[in-house]
Amino acid sequence: MITHKIKDQTLWIYVSDKFTIDSFADFQAAYTNNEFKDIVIDFSETSHIDSGGLGMLLQLRTHLGEDSNRITLCGLSDHILKVFEVVNFEKLFKMA
Repeated sequence: MITHKIKDQTLWIYVSDKFTIDSFADFQAAYTNNEFKDIVIDFSETSHIDSGGLGMLLQLRTHLGEDSNRITLCGLSDHILKVFEVVNFEKLFKMA
């Protein structure tokens, strides 16, 4: 499940349970219909991410173009962090 809010020009996207292609419409709607300066994606309630979820993060990065350094991934469990490290996402996204 994807929820979001904007606070102080930062778009906060919360991913709960699983981050899979089933989340695509809600995830994309969170960032395409809002004005914001930065994005923080909170994975603290995420138990699983698959290749569809990874692809959605890459699509967000592409959508932002040169501004892709405005994305921060936070609340990473050891499991989710390991997945991101295996695919070298630490080189593409800020992680907190």
